[in-house]
Amino acid sequence: MLVRVYHNGDDVFVAWKPDGFIPNCRGFALLRRRNGIEEVVSTWVGFEDDTTTDGERRASTNWPIQKYQWTDYMANPGNTLAYRVLPMIGPDKQNLRPDPATASDWTPEVTLSHEESPHLEGLFNRGIVAAQWVSRRLGVSGHKLQNAKLEQVIATVGDPLREYLAGPLGTRLFGLLADAASQQRHLYAALFELDDPQLIAALTTFGQRAHVLLANGSVKKKGQDENIEARDTLRDKIDLHDRMCAPRALGHNKFLVLCDANDKPRWVWTGSQNWTMTGLCTQANNSILLDDPDLAADYQRHWQLLVDAGDATPASLRDDNTQTRDHAIGPANSRLWFTPTRDQADLADARQLINQAERAVLFLMFNPGPTGTLLNTILDLSHAQHPGSRLYIRGVLNQDPSTHAHPVHLFDHDTVDQADFDVVLPAAIDTATAYFREELKKLDRAFAMVHSKVILIDPLGPDPVVITGSHNLGPKASGTNDENLIIIRGAPGLAAAYATNIMAVYNQYRWRFRLHLQPPDKRWKGLTDSDTWQNWYLQPDSPRLHEINFWVGQ
Repeated sequence: MLVRVYHNGDDVFVAWKPDGFIPNCRGFALLRRRNGIEEVVSTWVGFEDDTTTDGERRASTNWPIQKYQWTDYMANPGNTLAYRVLPMIGPDKQNLRPDPATASDWTPEVTLSHEESPHLEGLFNRGIVAAQWVSRRLGVSGHKLQNAKLEQVIATVGDPLREYLAGPLGTRLFGLLADAASQQRHLYAALFELDDPQLIAALTTFGQRAHVLLANGSVKKKGQDENIEARDTLRDKIDLHDRMCAPRALGHNKFLVLCDANDKPRWVWTGSQNWTMTGLCTQANNSILLDDPDLAADYQRHWQLLVDAGDATPASLRDDNTQTRDHAIGPANSRLWFTPTRDQADLADARQLINQAERAVLFLMFNPGPTGTLLNTILDLSHAQHPGSRLYIRGVLNQDPSTHAHPVHLFDHDTVDQADFDVVLPAAIDTATAYFREELKKLDRAFAMVHSKVILIDPLGPDPVVITGSHNLGPKASGTNDENLIIIRGAPGLAAAYATNIMAVYNQYRWRFRLHLQPPDKRWKGLTDSDTWQNWYLQPDSPRLHEINFWVGQ
């Protein structure tokens, strides 16, 4: 049996493939060796007619896994881990035993670190609120009560649930700020939104060494300001600059430059995470920390250009943004774009890379728009594929619910023969079942469930590409807004981290999205007490088998 392990410093994605159909197999048990101690991974769902208690978990030797991949959320940063997959066979669910003849060996050990590639750290929060563990931790039922409780949690600095939702992303960001403040270093930040009390407090500890350019968010009328409370709090405490460019354009950046002990720019923090309570805690977000003085100098220079521009976007700024900025970061190469550009130079560059994809494109996107987006490029590419050379494409798309129809055409592998393609929308369990509580889909004041803006090209190949930043990957972001987009090539560890994160989000919503498309009597109710569940995955040349082969490297 082939088994492959990928991680992002927090979660672990395990994929496996047996030699073929296993008679009497009711699923797989997953064993974990954590820091030298063997454990059996537990699962949350059992067989269709099992009697269970609310929130019950059982060892996967008892409730086996009826698929060929698993995201281990119980791993912790710093753990050294290995995994083994055991087929569980027997005439029925009451008489299961492991089958050592078809079991895998232990995988090589991995240690969970966020510096997955030299000088590059991918950081992710745990901000998926449409989850069973969130519903149970909140301890209340009903959308309104859950909303009110979660609002209270994320506004309370030090609350354990808030800290868990912010995850390694929050831990790393607050640690960076605390270290820089204690060492009397300078920072430069360009922020779209700011309301998180802990982040506001962290900025004040820098005094005038915090140089912050604060936009006015996403407002409908000139003169409005979503960040007025934070602006009033910080006005006389830090070196604060205003960029009140909305609604003409969004000052959509969320980047941070940290200086070294000599006040020279050294580190860049960028990505999709706004400096808000929801950005930290209730949306799926990513950030990346880049350790490179030349790249940091480019970000600091751009920060000064935005300060000098005031509320405007002069032609000189657009011209400067259209220049390419290439940097070597350790063994990897990067290209940095600021927007707005002329003639969508940033999108053209990314589009060329997407069209060169050989095996896979994975993504998370937040409302890129209806036409001319990089999502449209991915859709067009999937249509152009030939049978036998099809791409593996997986993604989650968050769309503005105010639209009356999907602004992009969505399809999956059941309707397109040429591609193994599956796009899902975020969704929550809206009706309790034997195994699941009703889930909170989102906070009433924030419709975003997936806010990351990431495209990953050929993550398992020799030259993987990671595209990320604040950029929403569409024409408005390219031609109107203040954005940053970074393209990183040749960093396999970073690519594996982003692949782990994308698949964790995708697999969270995959079944929930399908659930809403199915009539109630056809919905999945539990594990199958037979070996026939394997047929759906192992049919020759099926998209499911293609998926299995991709993750094990075949």
